[in-house]
Amino acid sequence: MQKIKVSRSDLEMTFEQFSEGEMTAYLDTADGSITWFDDFTMRRLDILLTDEETLEQVELAIQQQADLSESERNQLLEAAHIEWDEDNRYRVVPHQNSYEGYRDMQEFIWSLEDERLRELLEVAIRGSGAFGRFKDVIHRDSTARDKWYLFRDARQHERILAWLRREGFEPEVV
Repeated sequence: MQKIKVSRSDLEMTFEQFSEGEMTAYLDTADGSITWFDDFTMRRLDILLTDEETLEQVELAIQQQADLSESERNQLLEAAHIEWDEDNRYRVVPHQNSYEGYRDMQEFIWSLEDERLRELLEVAIRGSGAFGRFKDVIHRDSTARDKWYLFRDARQHERILAWLRREGFEPEVV
C-alpha cells in the first residue's frame, strides 16, 4: 500500500458536508490535498469536453471562452487537469450516504443506558425528518449530545480510513 498524508478535518468535512448532486471533491494522492468543484463547473467542463480530444485542446477552449472570469477560467482549468488525469492521481471522495448516517443513529441509540432517552430517540428517527428530530432530541441533553458527536465522528473516521485502504492507500491522518 502507498502511504498518503491527509488532513482529517478536510476529509471529514468533505465526507459529511457535500451531498451528492451539489459538489464533487477530489483527493490528490500526490500531496493529500482536496479540491472541490460545484456541479455547475463540472457540467460546464463536460460541455467543453464533448468536442475536444486532448488536454491541450481543452485548455485552449477554456482560454478562448470570453464570458469567463479569471476565477472561473482557473477553476475550469484545474477541473480539466483532474478530469484528464492520466496518472490516476486523483480520487473522487465519496459522499456519506443517508443510510450510513441513519445506521449510526440506530446503533448509538442501542448503546444508550438511559431508557427514557433511548425511547425518545427511537420515536424521533421514525419516518421522514428523522435526522432533524434526532438532533432536536439529542441537543436537549448535553452529555448525550457530546457522546453522540464522539460516536458519529469515530464512525465517520472509520469509513474514511476504510475508503482510503480500498483505494490502495495507507493513510497517515494529520
